Amino acid sequence: MRGTPLDSLVSALRGAPPADADWFSVIELANRCWMAPALFVALEGCGGLPRLPADARDYLGFIHDRNRQRNLRLRSQLVEAVSALNRSGIQPILLKGAAIIFCAPERTLGARMMSDLDLLVEEGEQPAANAVLAELGYRAADGLHGIWRPQDAGMLELHGAGTVSGLDGSSIMDAANFSPATSDTARARLPAPALQALNLIVHDQIKEGDYWRGTIDLRHLHDLVELARRPPGVDWLHLSRIMRGRLQRNAFEMQLLTLRELFGVSIPDGLCRRAVPRGQHWRRMVQIRHPRLAAPLRFAGAVAWLGRRIRTKDVPRFTATDLVPRVVRKLKQGRREVAESLMGIHIGPKL
Repeated sequence: MRGTPLDSLVSALRGAPPADADWFSVIELANRCWMAPALFVALEGCGGLPRLPADARDYLGFIHDRNRQRNLRLRSQLVEAVSALNRSGIQPILLKGAAIIFCAPERTLGARMMSDLDLLVEEGEQPAANAVLAELGYRAADGLHGIWRPQDAGMLELHGAGTVSGLDGSSIMDAANFSPATSDTARARLPAPALQALNLIVHDQIKEGDYWRGTIDLRHLHDLVELARRPPGVDWLHLSRIMRGRLQRNAFEMQLLTLRELFGVSIPDGLCRRAVPRGQHWRRMVQIRHPRLAAPLRFAGAVAWLGRRIRTKDVPRFTATDLVPRVVRKLKQGRREVAESLMGIHIGPKL
């Protein structure tokens, strides 16, 4: 029996592409998840490309090659910025996609799609760092976070410790959490795998609301898989001990359960046995695999997320006349739009 496009995509990313996959649907989903280049790299690595129809293989190759060219431009832009900061005595910490492409081997450089470059500096270094980047021609982007130049492939986001999802600032800036890295003459610091994983999980689950909405950002989930695969791996037990509060623990364990179910990531004995994260994971899988049950679960999740944002004062003010059309639009969404939302697919830049 043919699995869903998600099942086929995940199998291919794991290096075991199914023989009966509907590659048109798989590639459509991969595009919406920003995963088409990663799919090409995975299929190339396992020898699965010859099994694809020629047009599908050519399309994936084209998207991968274009993304690789873009990532080369992003890496050159990143090296330029880091080198300029180095000359002012600043050694930034690279986050998310920036950490991945800074030292990525040539074979995988084109795998990760991204929209911007995230750098972290000490709070006291921020004024000097802003001045250095302004000298390079960067300026604020109207209505968006970050700074940009018209000739570049993406924006830069300069973070202080207090703006990064994860631990409190003093713990984030602990030197033991980072390792030095160089690219050409640029010197930066990379977060330890556990800290990268923590930042991704807290960002998606808590900041972006995936925990309440039951959605999945497959691109970030795949980032976690790659972190777990590469030596030294991720110490999940260590992360479980430093998670603060029931909410963070629940979100963390739910994400681990999803990693295990979709990608076979090993979870230490004793983790993820509590009822709440297991129930949340079950709801998440139901939303993905059973469209008829998805709509009410999705609506309940959207309401819960809105309630969370209201409680934390992280929501724009709106009136009842604004709310009614928004609810109607949600209820009228077709199956494709529902599937996109359930998969955590973000049309437009997220990271």
